[in-house]
Amino acid sequence: MRARTARVGLTLVELVLAIGLLSLLMLAVFQLFDRSISVWRRGETRRALLEQASVVLESLSIDLAGLEPGTQGDFLLEWVRFDTDGDGLPETKWPRLRLVRQASGAEMARAAAGGLVALEKATESAETNAVAREPVLFPTANPGLLEVVWTIQPASLTQPEARVEGVIYRGERPTTELSSKSFLASDFFGASHRPPAGATDEVTGGLLWMSILCAGQTSVVNDGWRLGDALDTVATSWDAHGRGRANRDAHPFNEPHVGQPKAKGRALIPRRVRIELEFERPVDRLRRTKLVQAIDNQEGLLQVDDGRRVPTEKGSYVLVDAEWMQITSIDDGRVTVRRAQRGTTAAPHAGGAMVHWGTALSREVTVATYREDWNL
Repeated sequence: MRARTARVGLTLVELVLAIGLLSLLMLAVFQLFDRSISVWRRGETRRALLEQASVVLESLSIDLAGLEPGTQGDFLLEWVRFDTDGDGLPETKWPRLRLVRQASGAEMARAAAGGLVALEKATESAETNAVAREPVLFPTANPGLLEVVWTIQPASLTQPEARVEGVIYRGERPTTELSSKSFLASDFFGASHRPPAGATDEVTGGLLWMSILCAGQTSVVNDGWRLGDALDTVATSWDAHGRGRANRDAHPFNEPHVGQPKAKGRALIPRRVRIELEFERPVDRLRRTKLVQAIDNQEGLLQVDDGRRVPTEKGSYVLVDAEWMQITSIDDGRVTVRRAQRGTTAAPHAGGAMVHWGTALSREVTVATYREDWNL
């Protein structure tokens, strides 16, 4: 009886085995939970960034689709540089767009009432994006022509991790308005490339990349939008009246389309436009990796502190300081890249520099005047 009672319970070995199995089980559960949270976070980040880009694309697409091709029309797409690091040399570039478009009576009334009051802001806070608002109703008016300006300004000139990002601004005014300066005036932007106070409204921030490509009369885009100096390629700038307003010395992207004919009174507008946007929210910067060591302007290998925090898809782009690079392979913390992409110049980068990247969204817009050319 005593012997049988003594054998009741767990031995030390059995207890150690039970604790070990429980530990393994708990580890597996925590890993599964962590992966689930990571997948959910990536999905939420992508959703928020796509919503943010969609708001901008929708408004910009409306402006482009209604371009005015007549004698009062105009379309000026150019690239400007900014000095964001204070060294006296402009290293960051952004596109700037000014145009004239046809507008409905409601749009004319909205513009006369104070501009961009019905456009939704794509970023309300670091965590909430593209919050919908009730549209503002305006009295009816006659259809007319609107001048529209889209400009991008650096998000910061002091914070190293934020100055690579841009803030999008948009403004609109009736062409008949005499109380304010025309957006297309040569002196509308000052020496700092900033518009007059109150002329534009902020749309959203966190912009990493914006590309606007224009297809001309001879461009062929059915098999892809190819840049180049041939008749069938597309252009990164456009001057509807051929006045040389896009400064070629400011950036190579200001080179006009080779097939663009001479303007003869009427505005020569693109037949089709492709827009690409890429955003990064402030909260996303908290999860970005950084360079472990400095690189020169020829090094094709980035050593980062966490290789899991770069885009995993081959061919994705990353931004270090003002230089875009294209990923060719990833091996843990070793990221092989192709330097000087998207019209940027290879430059040295210090250790600790942040590796920025975002989610890209693109849209093609057919100008209403040329819809018959595309069987739409």
